[in-house]
Amino acid sequence: MAIMGETLHSLLVGLVCFALGMLLLELYKLAWRVDSRGYKLPPGSTGLPLIGETISFFRGINSTDQPRRYIQEREKRYGEIFRSNLFGRSRIVVSVNPEFNKHVLQHEGRQFQANYPKPLRNLIGKFGLLAVHGDLQKKLHGTAVNLLRFERLSVDFMTDIQNLLHTTLPKWQAKRDIHLQEECHQLVLNLMAKQLMDLSPSKETEEICEAFGHFSEALLAIPLRIPGTAYARGFKAREFLIKRIYEGIEDRRKHPQVVRNDLLTKLLKEDSFSEELIADFILFLLFAGHETSSRSMSFAIKFLTDCPKAYQELKAEHDALLQRKGNRRNGNLTWDDYQSMKFTQCIINETLRLGNFAPGAFREAKEDVKTKGGFVIPKGWTVYVFLTGTHLDEKYHSSALTFNPWRWQQLLQDQELSKNPSFMPFGGGARLCPGMHLAKLELALFLHNFVTKFRWEALQDEKISYFPFPRLIKGLPIRLHPQERLGD
Repeated sequence: MAIMGETLHSLLVGLVCFALGMLLLELYKLAWRVDSRGYKLPPGSTGLPLIGETISFFRGINSTDQPRRYIQEREKRYGEIFRSNLFGRSRIVVSVNPEFNKHVLQHEGRQFQANYPKPLRNLIGKFGLLAVHGDLQKKLHGTAVNLLRFERLSVDFMTDIQNLLHTTLPKWQAKRDIHLQEECHQLVLNLMAKQLMDLSPSKETEEICEAFGHFSEALLAIPLRIPGTAYARGFKAREFLIKRIYEGIEDRRKHPQVVRNDLLTKLLKEDSFSEELIADFILFLLFAGHETSSRSMSFAIKFLTDCPKAYQELKAEHDALLQRKGNRRNGNLTWDDYQSMKFTQCIINETLRLGNFAPGAFREAKEDVKTKGGFVIPKGWTVYVFLTGTHLDEKYHSSALTFNPWRWQQLLQDQELSKNPSFMPFGGGARLCPGMHLAKLELALFLHNFVTKFRWEALQDEKISYFPFPRLIKGLPIRLHPQERLGD
């Protein structure tokens, strides 16, 4: 009898727990469907309890042939603006509507403010540009813009980029077989380390580049800080990088007589900036400054490998430029030379569209916001501006998954790209990427040097994955051959 009583008691407890669980689940669904203030919320779905639709989202962007699958399925049911439950946020609206996305980004500080997931903020630091708001954000953003102003791009950066290419590409040629994605990461990291911290290519910059690999992988990893996890490795990498920046600060404090023209030295002259702020800011700029540029370089070569027609037209443009320069392959180009690269700009735009190196932005509504259809996004809800979803949308870009640089020839004549809401590879509004012009300049100069110095062959078939960030799965292994001299 005692055993039966215990069994019955256990059964009753189990039934009660099950019933309470089902009740909580229904209450959760009800609360999710109807905001407590009675607003007409955008349509959508909850997915699984707690994890929501995060797995479905990542599964979609991890697809090498259908990266918009998550969006397509929901867009058919709910439209271009819909509710979801992503990244641990149950009150989130996803938008792939170009006009609304532009509105959200341009109303930063008024209707919306940046609000990225806490695990990501913990990694970039409380003074990383993604984490700060208000006057501090404006001041730091202005500092970054000033670093990359036209006068510096057209003189300092033009010279530094080309000098680095002239010393780096012969080393690639000596290796012959390289993984281009890895080599481009190191190339651009060397450039940013020089501009931000006055570091020359060395064993130290190689260690910094390796640390950034772990740091990048952690940004969208499962936020479990357990030894061996990607998130834990990312934090360890952050500690290493911050320590290196603090060492640079200490060195400048001890040796103020040493003349340096880097950003770290300039920031230390700002009395209002703490060392913690400077370290977080430099870390963020190192990351953001090399991430887009390095990936765009390897992606562009992958696309050109798969599209011989585009390669031939690009090479013809740069061969003609070389002939105008007297066939001096190692001579430096001028700003006017850069601006003459019309088809190169088409290659760059198409690489940015297909690459989606800045896949989206998180914004929190500071007030109730109305959308088309009479829906309301309540104050405190998050909007995920999913730029990848728009860039790969057939409605705005025909044959959207096909590399077609010629699509930009007419668009460049018809309108300013900055006014095109279906193409925002650098975001928009007050948080428009301050390095957008530098990224384009780096890619153009890289392409000029690469296609005029090398022929290449792919050693393996390569595919793109957008999970956890845009990357070439195998790192683009290629074999380099010296390009024949013009006239030979």
